[in-house]
Amino acid sequence: MPAAEQGVRFRWDLATDRGARFAWVVRWLASWCGCHGWQWVYGRGEGVVRSRVQTVTPKKAAEYLERNTANRPLAKRTVREFAQAMRRGEWLVTHQGIAFDTTGALVDGQHRLAAVIEADIPVEMTVFTEVPVGAFDVLDTGKRRNAADVLAIEGEKSAVVLAAMVRTVWLYENRPELGWSGGDAGVTNHQIVQTLQQHPKLRDFVPVGEQIGTATGMIKSAAAAASYLVTQASHRDLTPWFDGIIEGTGLTKGDPRLLFRRIMFNHTRKQAGQPLRRRETREHVTLYLKAFNAWTTDTQLTGAQLKYTPREPVPPIHTH
Repeated sequence: MPAAEQGVRFRWDLATDRGARFAWVVRWLASWCGCHGWQWVYGRGEGVVRSRVQTVTPKKAAEYLERNTANRPLAKRTVREFAQAMRRGEWLVTHQGIAFDTTGALVDGQHRLAAVIEADIPVEMTVFTEVPVGAFDVLDTGKRRNAADVLAIEGEKSAVVLAAMVRTVWLYENRPELGWSGGDAGVTNHQIVQTLQQHPKLRDFVPVGEQIGTATGMIKSAAAAASYLVTQASHRDLTPWFDGIIEGTGLTKGDPRLLFRRIMFNHTRKQAGQPLRRRETREHVTLYLKAFNAWTTDTQLTGAQLKYTPREPVPPIHTH
């Protein structure tokens, strides 16, 4: 018989919680229970669901994982991302921890435990025990928050574009010689928030990226991030640079701005008998910065000079 028909009752023990820190979690869980036919009761007694914040060492994590009998397959990328966050000191105690059901089996948290072992450092987590069998089945079915979600929650406008811009700046500062796609190039939500705090003026370049993208076909977030980077690095008036790549008027052969526009246009055009080229942020930023460096040093360019190869590092910005 379904739980809703049985009138199942289970309890939450707040005695070992850190005060009101988890009160909002309890309210959320109470609401969830009401929607699913469960009655959520606070207090003590037999059959309670208990929680406490515990320091989980690598040794303890290994012991807990031995009780993992019914979890989904381990995702190595998730474990790696969690472990990296732990090493950076970004791991915080939240309502998402590890959980054991009434039989003692681990029902939630295998990736967090595996990450503790990989990071090889002790980490504080919320540990739930005496969870009714099946009670946590719905907790991991929701959409995972991405960087744009986090920025939107913080009240940022144009959160999707801004998150991509911040990611580009972080990658430029931290991975100029490496690829910007794939699992190893992941940027955490925490790093996105931190980078935006370090570069608050990035917000002002959202419309700049919109203009350049519309005028040339360049990825708008890449155009905005690259424009921010050259503005921060340069000590000269960049109005002619932006007017040239956006408007394209009065440009002569060999002008880096004209060549850059042509290359971007070509990227957006489908050649006869060929699929449309895939647009990549790293490629666009590299071409943008090469053209800018040539322009700022009064160097003329040919098509053979303004090109991109995946293995080359993204160039530093000339500050003439």
